[in-house]
Amino acid sequence: MRSRAIRRHHEQRVKARVRKYYGGMGVGSPRQTGIIAHTHRLCSCWMCGNPRRYWKEVTVQEMRAEQAAEG
Repeated sequence: MRSRAIRRHHEQRVKARVRKYYGGMGVGSPRQTGIIAHTHRLCSCWMCGNPRRYWKEVTVQEMRAEQAAEG
């Protein structure tokens, strides 16, 4: 079981990465930084969202399951 200090450390580390990486999206408000840090998706548009919804593609997990079933 991890200690509270380790969990806090990792949360601070991820939030610092969000502030640097996401093009300034998380710089303004701490709430937006927290949302991006916990969800890793900014929205559900065609670029960020589920590929199955927009292009009817098979996921990587489904491709692996099909290969395992075949072989």
